[in-house]
Amino acid sequence: MTPESRNEPTIGQTSRMILATSIAAVIAGIAALYFVFADRGGEQVVKWLSGDRSLLGIEFSGVWKILLPALGVAITMPLIIWLQRRFFPGTEGTGIPQAIAAIQIGDRPERKLMLSVRIAFGKILLLSLALISGITVGREGPSVHVAACCMHLSSRFCRFHPWLLQRGLILAGSAAGIAAAFNAPIAGVVFCFEEVGRVFDKDSVPTIIRTVAIACVIGVIVLGDYEFYGSSNSGAALPIAVEGGLGTWLLEMRQWIAVPVVGLIGGLLGGGFGRGVVAGSRRLASSLVHRPLRTGLVLGLALAVIGITSGGSSYGGGHAQAQQMLETAADTGVPIANWGDPIAKAAASFVSLISGIPGGLFDPSLAVGAGLGQITHGFMEANIAPGIGLPELMLLFMAAYFAGVVQSPITVFAILFEMTGAYGMVLPMMFASMIGAIVARRLCEPSIYEALADSFLEAKGVKDLANAPPKTS
Repeated sequence: MTPESRNEPTIGQTSRMILATSIAAVIAGIAALYFVFADRGGEQVVKWLSGDRSLLGIEFSGVWKILLPALGVAITMPLIIWLQRRFFPGTEGTGIPQAIAAIQIGDRPERKLMLSVRIAFGKILLLSLALISGITVGREGPSVHVAACCMHLSSRFCRFHPWLLQRGLILAGSAAGIAAAFNAPIAGVVFCFEEVGRVFDKDSVPTIIRTVAIACVIGVIVLGDYEFYGSSNSGAALPIAVEGGLGTWLLEMRQWIAVPVVGLIGGLLGGGFGRGVVAGSRRLASSLVHRPLRTGLVLGLALAVIGITSGGSSYGGGHAQAQQMLETAADTGVPIANWGDPIAKAAASFVSLISGIPGGLFDPSLAVGAGLGQITHGFMEANIAPGIGLPELMLLFMAAYFAGVVQSPITVFAILFEMTGAYGMVLPMMFASMIGAIVARRLCEPSIYEALADSFLEAKGVKDLANAPPKTS
């Protein structure tokens, strides 16, 4: 039987398919790399407005150091919401729910409501505004959305296998978006199956791996083979091997008590955050549609108030703050965060997420987790887990809280390992993320991404197409 009689692509068509998806992967990698520089640029702009650096000989001081960053987020938030509603519908939210929704409705014309050139361009433009202004958003969700758009659009140029059209292209784009955003290829592959697809798609594996590898190479060529949070905590570990006798080992093993405790706390806080975002997004949806400028102004003012009261710690996605906390913890073992820092970051992330503007939650959630580890270390070390180091407790909280928010525990410990190189913390982070996800599931079911995907489909009027069999001609 010939390939044509089986209705399968020929060798030539398969070659064109590989070329088309590879070009799409390159574009996805470039977009993720651009977001890296936009994020860094935003950090510098916020520092300039806050008086921490000069730019072109201009340096702010006095009350301007407080007012200018606040004005930046207060003005930019309604601007983004207005542009989004006026010119770029379909760019709402992080982008991951849109990828999930696109898979759920299958290969239908309605996919253009969530995957298109216009949506990809709008996502890039609007996220750039958010990052430059210091709004508390991450960049992984838009990276996923843009990459999924690129992969989906590649199907216009050649014939694809049916399973790639149904799921594989979007899974590959989702994996590439996460992988390229954090230089975490393993976590990208895991995430596309664990969270976006929610099933292992064996047929699509070659396309997914190829797309992830190409997208990551783009970043590595420019930035080097880096670890997202640096390598200062690569030696972090909790003891497990029997050394120095049974008595000494038992004393050292008390550090492990922190694992279930942190898992429980992180799961409660992360699950509560996710539930709040889902409820807040649904409650605010009508106002964003009918009164976008007014609603955006209120949300922008809320971000400004949070920024002023927190002394500026709420501004930005959180990557630089988490990295500074981790590096300082490794060098000195002394916390630098105060109790208000993780609260302010979580509050600002909440406002940004319910606004529906493009922006992810990975960076802010990890920064919150790092802050929780900082502010609780003294108590935990003295009363619950004697001997536990500050870096180790921070990594546990980052895993538990993040897993509580996204409920994807495998992705969480995989991405944290790739971000830090802390091989000795893999097992503790596995347990902490597992406990965090289990606890969070009791508070927020379905998960935040799944719930937001359902809300998106409902808002676009295509909820009835979700998981329905495709039409046959």
